[in-house]
Amino acid sequence: MERPRPRPRLHHQVHASAAGAPYPSSGSVRSCRESKMPHRKGPQHPPPPGGPEEPGEKRPKFHLNIRTLTDDMRDKFASIRIPGGKKERTPLPNLKTAFASNDCSSASLEMMENIAKPLSENELLELFEKMMEDMNLNEDKKAPLREKDFSIKKEMVMQYINTASKTGSLKRSRQISPQEFIYELKMGSADERLVTCLESLRVSLTSNPVSWVESFGHEGLGLLLDILEKLISGKIQEKVVKKNQHKVIQCLKALMNTQYGLERIMSEERSLSLLAKAMDPMYPNMMTDVVKLLSAMCIVGEESILEEVLEALTSAGEERKIDRFFPIVEGLRHNSVQLQVACMQLINALVTSPDDLDFRLHIRNEFMRCGLKEILPNLKGIKNDGLDIQLKVFDEHKEEDLLEFSHRLEDIRAELKYPFVQESTYDVYNMVWNTVKETRAEGYFVSILQHLLLIRNDYFISHSEFKKYYNEKLSVIAILDVCIDQAKLEEFEEKASDLGKKFEKEFTDHQETQAQLQKKEAKINELQAELQAFKSQVKYQRREEEDFEEKKAIKKKIKELKFLDSKIAQNLSIFLSSFRVPYEEIKMMILEVDETQLAESMIQNLIKHLPDQKQLNSLSQFKSEYNNLCEPEQFAVVMSNVKRLRPRLSAILFKLQFEEQVNNIKPDIMAVSTACEEIKKSKSFSKLLELVLLMGNYMNAGSRNAQTFGFNLSSLCKLKDTKSADQKTTLLHFLVEICEEKYPDILNFVDDLGHLDKASKVSVETLEKNLKQMGRQLHQLEKDLETFPPPEDLHDKFVTKIFVISAKEQYEKLAKLHENMEKLYQSIMGYYAIDVKKVSVEDFFTDLNNFRTTFMQAIKENIRKREAEEKEKRARIAKELAEKERLERQQKKKRLLEVKTEGDETGVMDSLLEALQSGAAFRDRRKRTPKPKDVRQSLSPMSQRPVLKVCNHGNKPYS
Repeated sequence: MERPRPRPRLHHQVHASAAGAPYPSSGSVRSCRESKMPHRKGPQHPPPPGGPEEPGEKRPKFHLNIRTLTDDMRDKFASIRIPGGKKERTPLPNLKTAFASNDCSSASLEMMENIAKPLSENELLELFEKMMEDMNLNEDKKAPLREKDFSIKKEMVMQYINTASKTGSLKRSRQISPQEFIYELKMGSADERLVTCLESLRVSLTSNPVSWVESFGHEGLGLLLDILEKLISGKIQEKVVKKNQHKVIQCLKALMNTQYGLERIMSEERSLSLLAKAMDPMYPNMMTDVVKLLSAMCIVGEESILEEVLEALTSAGEERKIDRFFPIVEGLRHNSVQLQVACMQLINALVTSPDDLDFRLHIRNEFMRCGLKEILPNLKGIKNDGLDIQLKVFDEHKEEDLLEFSHRLEDIRAELKYPFVQESTYDVYNMVWNTVKETRAEGYFVSILQHLLLIRNDYFISHSEFKKYYNEKLSVIAILDVCIDQAKLEEFEEKASDLGKKFEKEFTDHQETQAQLQKKEAKINELQAELQAFKSQVKYQRREEEDFEEKKAIKKKIKELKFLDSKIAQNLSIFLSSFRVPYEEIKMMILEVDETQLAESMIQNLIKHLPDQKQLNSLSQFKSEYNNLCEPEQFAVVMSNVKRLRPRLSAILFKLQFEEQVNNIKPDIMAVSTACEEIKKSKSFSKLLELVLLMGNYMNAGSRNAQTFGFNLSSLCKLKDTKSADQKTTLLHFLVEICEEKYPDILNFVDDLGHLDKASKVSVETLEKNLKQMGRQLHQLEKDLETFPPPEDLHDKFVTKIFVISAKEQYEKLAKLHENMEKLYQSIMGYYAIDVKKVSVEDFFTDLNNFRTTFMQAIKENIRKREAEEKEKRARIAKELAEKERLERQQKKKRLLEVKTEGDETGVMDSLLEALQSGAAFRDRRKRTPKPKDVRQSLSPMSQRPVLKVCNHGNKPYS
């Protein structure tokens, strides 16, 4: 077959492509040039941008330094033909012959001479425009290039001429047919030859029209995947093998840049699996391309594609025995910013693609547990616009999901609490949470709770079926209250608590002022100061340690009891062994009334176990035989020196217990007094009683109880027992609804009667008993002090330290407060016409407190009921919106693929990657419907209210 005669062509000494890869015929061209042209000195060029040289490669002497162009742009730039040039020869039937070409014709020398001819400025600008047209750049990309300096334009044009005039493999690769590439791939080339073939194939897939790509893709895609699978599964992973893997992935990327190629690769079952296995953080450039391809397929594919991507990642992780997201997270740890951006793009694509909230939370939490949580703060510290965009997308979608999650949390809480209450689950949750908090199990516990929370993912599942499943499958439901900012609520609660404490203090001071006049205590303070000064002058001479050690060193002899009863001696021995304090020190503590060392339990044991005063007096005669006595008798002998020991101990015990007794009695008195005043002064409570009476007379119209003037307060607790005809609500709930709609001020009675709960727990009988006992003890103390002999020992400070004066004053205050309490109680009982003899204080406050509690519970249940109704309404709207959003997402995916160049569907992958880079692929994917802050305001409390009928005449709370 006769070959067509080649056209004359320019020939320049260029041996490197725009992508930085050497051409097959560079060696022949260079050898020809070296033999026919003189050597010229020139600047040394940096290595190609594609990375460091691979072993075995020859470094080209000329490099195209167009830093502003991408790899794909440079590929197109390298394949441009010069208009007017002569035709090239048709390539050989296979690449083996074509790549072995060693043409060094005279046309090369002619090309060198033509380049040296100077070009005018207009000619150069015209050629610059032609260059951009041939590169298939749009106006947006042409504009910044036109703004460049003329010298830069000239340099770019010269590089353009040098590349376009090349007679090597890249120019030929555009003319190589798909069948030739398929034949070469079938030949099973390896190592550097395969690298050269794949590089030429990538450029051809990038430069040729879609028809060429389709012709190659019918059979060539399977060959590329076979090669990639063989390279990945090979036992020896040399550098050239990884390089070939990268070249195959670049070819797949070029193939996916068309609509046809993208659909073909997404339809191949093993393509995703092979891409997932090709992820290797040790080779950041290759992993960057792999991650970008997976990201693009996630955002453009259907839900099934996302599942296949996750399944591919799972299979790759199981094969390597690592977490499936581990390589992606490791890519974020790499120093390559491009790899970090690409990995964040894939994370955003995986997390934002699912429609189900639980699935999105599951994927995000899995990434967090895999190490993303620790890496995010470091990534935010990196200054890179592309990375900032991806982090912003991640945070925005996280906040949106947490907001939707909190809405669903509130819905499920309302579902669980209406019409029954599960308060105990919170106690169980708090116990478990406190156990796992700030441990390694915390993240897993939160994930478990989120999964439990999202079991109910069907808005319209029946209540009975869900509750049945809930009771059968779950013994404990721990609902984690997340994403709800309660800072303001806690602040207001704290302020309310502080105000309440201030009010109680002021009220207490007011009551004490009314109870008695303040007495001057200046004289007492002066005496106490003098006693303190006297105490500082007297020091107790502690027995020398050497003497004590000597006594301990004496061999103990078995001694028999001489005077004490064996039981008393045994009790004293147990007491002395528990305290292990020298007997003289115990004696000095009692004489000095040292409250820092004397404990209440110690005094109680002494009173209980010491022999009576008669026995103590008898023991004094055994002082001379002290060393021959047993320990209990020795202790009794020492204590017998203390005058009136038992009354002294009783007085000390009273002193130690006095403060506690006051703190027990005083709050109870104040609670009852305050509750009485609150009930009498509360206008909202009076209006409530009026409304209850009105409703009772209306319901009892025509009966013997019609037009009643009043009712027993105990009947308030029976309102919840009167139910409606449909058994769905009660008279109490109806009363709450009326108050919420017509009389909102009545609801304030719950706050007005704040001390009712404390007052209901007070036993007046016990209160009076404790107060009388305090009075008797104080009276006995006064009598003991009157008959107490003058102290013989300087250390005896019993009389000076016993607080009879201040104790008597506090007792008188308590007695006065108790008297005022009884008056207030009598007054309130008379105000409501209650017989004091028939109704005790406890019963009165208990009934009112029970009604207050059930009233508050009815308010909560009504709110939950309205929330449930609102939730069902939102569910219907959400279902409609979900369907609408699904259709909108499908339309958006189609728009992402609608990128056409010169009538062919090319640039698809470029458009997807650009959308990923800018974040446009993730924005406005789900439109949240904000939940009303106050459901009570958004819903009418009277909406859909059932008509009340008296269906249970047995419950007649009105009399």
